[in-house]
Amino acid sequence: MDARLGRTINDIFLAIPPAEARELFARVREEAEAAQITYEDDDGASQVVPILIRPRVIRPDQEAYFQRICLDLDRAMGRLAKLYLHDERVREMLPFDEREDRWLREVLTRVGDQPQTVIARLDANADFAADDWDGQFHFFETNSVGVGGMYYAPKVSEILMKVVVPAMQRVVPGLVLRPQADMRQLLHEQLTTHARQTGRTRVNTAFVQERGLVGGPNEFPFLVEYLQAHGISAVICDPRDLEVRGGELHCGELPIDVVYRDGELAMFVEMEAQGDDLTGLRHAFLENQVVSSFAGEFDHKSTFEVLTTPDIASTFTVRQQRIFRHHVLWTRRVRDVRTTDPDGQDIDLVPWLRRNKDRLVLKPNRSFGGHGIVVGPHVDLSQWDDALAAAMADTSAETGGVVAQRYVDVRVKDFPVLGEDGSIALEEFYVVCGFLATPRGISILGRASKKRVVNVGQRGGLTGILVLG
Repeated sequence: MDARLGRTINDIFLAIPPAEARELFARVREEAEAAQITYEDDDGASQVVPILIRPRVIRPDQEAYFQRICLDLDRAMGRLAKLYLHDERVREMLPFDEREDRWLREVLTRVGDQPQTVIARLDANADFAADDWDGQFHFFETNSVGVGGMYYAPKVSEILMKVVVPAMQRVVPGLVLRPQADMRQLLHEQLTTHARQTGRTRVNTAFVQERGLVGGPNEFPFLVEYLQAHGISAVICDPRDLEVRGGELHCGELPIDVVYRDGELAMFVEMEAQGDDLTGLRHAFLENQVVSSFAGEFDHKSTFEVLTTPDIASTFTVRQQRIFRHHVLWTRRVRDVRTTDPDGQDIDLVPWLRRNKDRLVLKPNRSFGGHGIVVGPHVDLSQWDDALAAAMADTSAETGGVVAQRYVDVRVKDFPVLGEDGSIALEEFYVVCGFLATPRGISILGRASKKRVVNVGQRGGLTGILVLG
């Protein structure tokens, strides 16, 4: 917290009269429900996502630093598509099945060097209050297809600014907080920029999502509403409903300029295998109308193996290599291979993984939602050996196998919680951040959980992140 205030954010919140503070908890819950900040379970049941009562606070200089780092990392990942086409080592690290590979090669060859747009959320460990906050900043993984949180992040900040911040300012009048950049606005600007770069005068947008899809956040209706309120024609469209008429892409009667996709290539390949006609979607990819483009398809967790393998990393800029060393966690897809360890020493990977359990975490390469993660320091040796054996047996391109990643402690923060008896006390939560950066700004999705695997789909909650001053 800013030293000028002389108090932490928790201190300020706990100084609010208890009766008023208890009312704030109820009002935040009501606002979350009214704003439909919900998560749908795999069985279709919808739950209101908890919002932690006090904000996390970031300084403007930290915002600027994170934006620079994230943009440089985004640019580095933009090279992965070309590397995939021309470097066999990269294809081994980023496995796709034969059908996916055909799509990728057809589209990437056609699009060539045309401007492509990737909307990416970079998930990371970040401690804004630490003295060495920049040294504590480590990326876990990338998400560059159907990014979650674009509605959640601004709405959570809006709710805390409306409900909680005024009460805190009555305790400390010198407390000045403001919202971050709105992720919806950043998306709006990126869609508009892509339309202009590809020679279009409109920005009619189709949010492509498979009809009847169950599970996860349901944010597309709110993104459509936001774009419509800002003068852009936008619809939600099943990929099978995209059609090409007169050489132009349509969803129903609306001509479409930009497609924002929720599904990964694997889903589209499977739909085609089941007999679905995706001619319209394929046309959109070939005509470079899709955001995220196929450059965003390279968001396997093993992406970080490419960036932390010295021979390949050396082909990136000096500044990007510095980011890889300081902020990207050493990652390797589990397989029988010679490689380098986090210190750059040559190793046989699997025996090294067995000997270094407490330095590592295992993660499914292409899945999401926090499932299947094994944290080395928190399992015994027999569990670790079983997990490694299962990882070695998983050679499917569909799953991408399993990655081993350097373990870092997930940040822990205290937040006020309301007890069943009406008392208010501090409890510890694991916290992670999802950074979405564009040349115009940066916005952060804050998440928190009682579990080390922090994910809304694992019954986690949301933290509002506000800017000081």
